[in-house]
Amino acid sequence: MRVRKEDLRLGMYIQSLDGSWFDHPFWKTKFLLSEQDDLRALQSSEVEAVWIDEDKSLAPAIAHLVPQAPAPTPSPAAALREELAAKPKAPSARPGGEKASRQPFVDHNAYRAAEKLVADCKAAVVDLLARVHEGDGGALDEAAPVVSGIAESVARNSDAFLTLVRVRTLDEYSYMHSIAVSALMINLARELTLPPDYIRQAGTAGLFMDVGKAFLPPVLLSKRDDYTETDRAQMQRHPSLGGDAVKASGELSKIVADVCLHHHERWDGSGYPFGLKGDEISLFARMAAICDMYDALCSVRPHRPARGPADAVAEMYRLKGQLDESLLTTFIRSIGVYPSGSLVRLESRLLACVVAQRQDHLTRPVVRPFYSIPHGTRVAVYEMDLAEEPQPDRIVSREDPRRWGFADWDNEALAIIQGQKAKRAA
Repeated sequence: MRVRKEDLRLGMYIQSLDGSWFDHPFWKTKFLLSEQDDLRALQSSEVEAVWIDEDKSLAPAIAHLVPQAPAPTPSPAAALREELAAKPKAPSARPGGEKASRQPFVDHNAYRAAEKLVADCKAAVVDLLARVHEGDGGALDEAAPVVSGIAESVARNSDAFLTLVRVRTLDEYSYMHSIAVSALMINLARELTLPPDYIRQAGTAGLFMDVGKAFLPPVLLSKRDDYTETDRAQMQRHPSLGGDAVKASGELSKIVADVCLHHHERWDGSGYPFGLKGDEISLFARMAAICDMYDALCSVRPHRPARGPADAVAEMYRLKGQLDESLLTTFIRSIGVYPSGSLVRLESRLLACVVAQRQDHLTRPVVRPFYSIPHGTRVAVYEMDLAEEPQPDRIVSREDPRRWGFADWDNEALAIIQGQKAKRAA
């Protein structure tokens, strides 16, 4: 199928390009279009049209996709580098030098709505996974309302939903992990500007990614001791079991089955079950590998404590050889270098909780200081936008909550974020 370059979308498989080899920026002519950089490069090249292989594309029915202009923004990696070097913007002001009033950064209504949705999702997902375990394949077809609710909440306020789903007990890990990965997949798909149908499928794939674990012995899933080699071999069966379950349902898309089967594959070939590497792994499975790893690092597990959100981001960046680096950069942009709920140390020797993101200043989020390091005491909580002049403060490090005696940091952070009495810095 011949498609104008203006109508190209992520997920299309390029079979060939019209024009001379010298007219396009690629050394290859057959590849899955999965990166924003490649999409922008094609749309700004001399090539007028390309030929698409619909069978190899992530979306066979591509005719319905609405044309859109090429995005003028720089690549995620370039934008992140720009952000790290950027200077803060001056605040807006009223005539006479008075600072313009601003709406609160934390939308308490969004948090209340997200809190109710998380509770509803818990009940629904527990029921769905239990029915799958009992052999009721029809349960897989009834996830649409759950995914739609998560997608609406993420679109309304991603900080609220993603912060709330981190608050969980060890016993809640299995189903809360599914809900969290679904939300992270939706958030990443939105950052990639994928079409709405793909965003929904990404959320569904995240929700059922670990469905294969329902077919493993319960004693293995609840084991608190270190896994033996036999245990690991058993556990590594869950991608195949999940892929088979989704295919057997007959109703969910190929994308969901693909993510179930391949979300533990790694960019460098070190994953399982097939040791795929690079572009052999689909875009959605690469997205799932990132979202799965992030939430797992942020969660309390039988063998280790939870990492803070910012620590999890840093750890993933150190392991980026295992992950698609360009996609990882996009993921970091979608949640922030210091995700909401992170504990950070400020240059003013205060500890603060990150409460909201500034998309125009990834390293200068909105924070609420609450603890004085020199005095070893809590201080009255107030709100500080680190991207605003004349605030001279800045983040100097991310901090481990356990070091400061915050044993239940996720709940502590949520209380700081939702605190109605927080005042803005003058």
